[in-house]
Amino acid sequence: MRTRKTKIAILLSSIVITNSGNFAVADINDTLIFKDEITTISKEPHNFIEWQSTKTHHAKIRIENNINSPDKNSVEISFDAVSDEDKNTLWPSVRFSPNAGTWNWNAKGSLKLDITNPTDQPANIIMKLVDSTGQVGVIDNQLNYSVIIEPGKTQTVEMLFNGSKRQLDNYWGGEQIDLRQLVEFQLYVQGPAERQTVIIDNLDLIDASGDFIAADERIINAGPVPTLALIDDFSDDNTSGLIRPSLSTATIKPQTQSGDKRFTVTFSATEAYPNITFQPDEPWNWSEYGNFNLALDIENPASETIQLFVRVDQAKNTESGGTADGVTDSISGYVTLKPNSDGTYYLALGQSSGTMTSGLRSEPPKLSYDAHAISFGWGETKLDTSQIHSIQLYLQNPTKDVDIAVKSIRLIPDLDTEITRYKDIVDRYGQFTGDEWPEKIHSDEQLVRAGQEALKTLGHASPMADRCKYGGWKQGPKLDGTGFFRTTKVDGKWTLVDPKGCLFFMTGLDNVRMDDTVTITGIDYDDANSKAPVIASELRHSMFEWLPEQSDPLAVNYDYAPFVHSGALKQGEVFSFYRANLMRKFDTDKHQAMQIWKNVTLDRMNDWGFTTLGNWIDPMFYGSERIAYQVHGWINGSHKRISTGNDYWGPIHDPFDPEFINSAKAMAQEVASKVSVNDPWLVGVFVDNEISWGNVMNEANHFGLIVNTLSYSSQESPAKAAFSQSLKTKYSTIKALNQAWQTGIKSWDSFDLSFNHRSALTDGMREDYSDLLQMLSEQYFSIVQAEVKRVLPNHLYLGARFADWGITPEIARGAAKYVDVMSYNLYANDLDDSKKAHWKDLLPELDKPSMIGEFHFGATDTGLFHGGIITVADQPERAKMYTHYMDSVLNNPYFVGAHWFQYLDSPATGRAWDGENYNIGFVTVADEPYVELIKAAKQFNAQLYDKRFKG
Repeated sequence: MRTRKTKIAILLSSIVITNSGNFAVADINDTLIFKDEITTISKEPHNFIEWQSTKTHHAKIRIENNINSPDKNSVEISFDAVSDEDKNTLWPSVRFSPNAGTWNWNAKGSLKLDITNPTDQPANIIMKLVDSTGQVGVIDNQLNYSVIIEPGKTQTVEMLFNGSKRQLDNYWGGEQIDLRQLVEFQLYVQGPAERQTVIIDNLDLIDASGDFIAADERIINAGPVPTLALIDDFSDDNTSGLIRPSLSTATIKPQTQSGDKRFTVTFSATEAYPNITFQPDEPWNWSEYGNFNLALDIENPASETIQLFVRVDQAKNTESGGTADGVTDSISGYVTLKPNSDGTYYLALGQSSGTMTSGLRSEPPKLSYDAHAISFGWGETKLDTSQIHSIQLYLQNPTKDVDIAVKSIRLIPDLDTEITRYKDIVDRYGQFTGDEWPEKIHSDEQLVRAGQEALKTLGHASPMADRCKYGGWKQGPKLDGTGFFRTTKVDGKWTLVDPKGCLFFMTGLDNVRMDDTVTITGIDYDDANSKAPVIASELRHSMFEWLPEQSDPLAVNYDYAPFVHSGALKQGEVFSFYRANLMRKFDTDKHQAMQIWKNVTLDRMNDWGFTTLGNWIDPMFYGSERIAYQVHGWINGSHKRISTGNDYWGPIHDPFDPEFINSAKAMAQEVASKVSVNDPWLVGVFVDNEISWGNVMNEANHFGLIVNTLSYSSQESPAKAAFSQSLKTKYSTIKALNQAWQTGIKSWDSFDLSFNHRSALTDGMREDYSDLLQMLSEQYFSIVQAEVKRVLPNHLYLGARFADWGITPEIARGAAKYVDVMSYNLYANDLDDSKKAHWKDLLPELDKPSMIGEFHFGATDTGLFHGGIITVADQPERAKMYTHYMDSVLNNPYFVGAHWFQYLDSPATGRAWDGENYNIGFVTVADEPYVELIKAAKQFNAQLYDKRFKG
């Protein structure tokens, strides 16, 4: 069936076919890095971009000394002029490709670089980012951003990867770009245009706003690619019957080398496009093989690089009276054959029939075969594999004769969608089947023995000797005890004071609960009432070596997730291996196992020296009277929301909506219904978590909330109405506002309808937008504080748990007026990370007691595929970094505590909510403690108060 060609595919065709330059490889090293050194590969992938090849079209590049930094290098690019008549066929460009495979920039939010225009005319340059689907011409997978660099100026340009989604000016395409599968970064010129020259340097990748953390994929060398079907291995003494001399302009010579049959193809420099064509008597029908790649085993015996082009037709070519011409009814690609190489090269004949989504934050080990991809160039986006007419190999305008040896043509598995690595990746205990580690469980008997040991000491653990009843410092000064936790300053340091008046510092572990132990099984139901199971994701379901039958007692650990934030399914059946392991461990039913687990956990927290249970604990721990705790409230409801344009967990609340007060009231009442208003063990209340307030990474993120809100109608958005009224109060006339903002708004009525400004802000805008941000923050935090204090007047309001990617100075200032403790989630090596803890500079100004709500360190040496947001080498390194991080918190006079996220490892197959599969627990999925980490925590907690108040 004919597939629709996109405009970009046609243009790519004209670029390559009509150009006498022919994608010339630049006369520079194959690998370029534009950061500190041009030819040195950095070991920090977040600080550079690697190129495998640099291809130019009507453009030239050269390396020169950085005009701004003499110790660095720059790349000068000169683009040819484009006439008006050529503007639809000629796009001068430079294309950069990954060093190997694809780039995975899933954890990145933007690409930043310096562009210098050394000429006396403006330079209009377009940057393009392309993923593997965009490579075959899909506009939604090609992100474009146009910039103008003024004459003689250097400009730092930031290309936001969600610029189109946010409807920012000068962006188009790329709404569906897959940042995990990027294949090309391009700079190009769109005509008509004069000759332009720019200099680029200091390329950098900027972290994304949100919990987008990619992990290095573990690669297993699997050797040669397996064969699905052999088309021809040229084992006959004569040349293959597939070769059509009448359609070929290259010469062919059969040969045998080391027992292998092959034939040598000589591409003559006397031909513009010397080629060899393979064509069967009847078209090939390969449709039975499903997803596959076409592979060619080729040797380049020369000491020079060869740029080989490959064309596959789904109809007779035009020379034989057909319709295939290299674009229509054809897919064309190109590949670089390295000098003295012998390899397998593969071409996809179209997009795969649906992307296989695993639902994992990080994938299991990947099989890496000895094969190289043939890059898509132009033509159809998909061929009809039931009628493949011919395969053609050719060169473009060779300057001298070129020889290659073709050894075979075959079909191989689709290497981009290979899924066998997912089969049976976890055993009956939820552990990775492909590795061994000290804590791994191999039998029920081993679990039972561990349970028996735990039961022997159950209830014998007690707090550390230097602790008061509520966990404060027994040897320290005694302050006034109010019967509840409070804050104060002692010797210039903020501190908590426990109900008896002892100085108190919070340490503890988050997520001591079962909610995040469940993982998606791949099963859903056709009918919610009948619960008839169907396999909704074959890939997910294949991951499990074992799942219990419904008659199995362990089947009580099944549940159903009606909504999934991100993953392979939108909803579906889930299973908790952790809870099943507890039933095995204590050889009892689910209810009794949970009661034992509660008491074992409380024993552990006391024995390990923690002073609190962290956030998100199971309500069964409330009122246990053994360790202090916090509660958490989520604000839901029907009130309106505001988008930053860059929301991860979702749009933020519109606190100016009168309905927001009712939503906050409902949250507070829900929290209060679960605890005692007079419980002295309750430290306080967190409300919400990691709201997308914006960040200071760039202007678009900093003021995105205001930009979006002002684009709304005042009749539809309470926040817009409030902002509009505030501006009307400050600027009595629209003329005064226009003068301050350098705008041309017609009237206040027009402004109230929509002010949709998505370009760079003026100084006047920045000043007012900053005020509006703080106004928004104060509205939210004042309402929440009032409702929390209404129901729990004796307990602390512990803030909204700011993420480093979700806080601005204005939001922090607004919060500080109303919270008792500022809470920050900081995933970094320590509190002194200037990039992620950018809010640290505000601490003296705010002068508020503060705490870390989340941090962790993980590794991949215990069967988990991802080490978490901060990954280290192994378990001993996790222990070392725990102490290092906590010391940095302890040494800061504004901080009163920190909580590690989390008590349990994530499931190896990913938590149901979003696929998070991190090694971040103090215990494994089988409830086995990590010895080194626990030893480090115990030692730190034993010295906690001496370090804090004597150091």
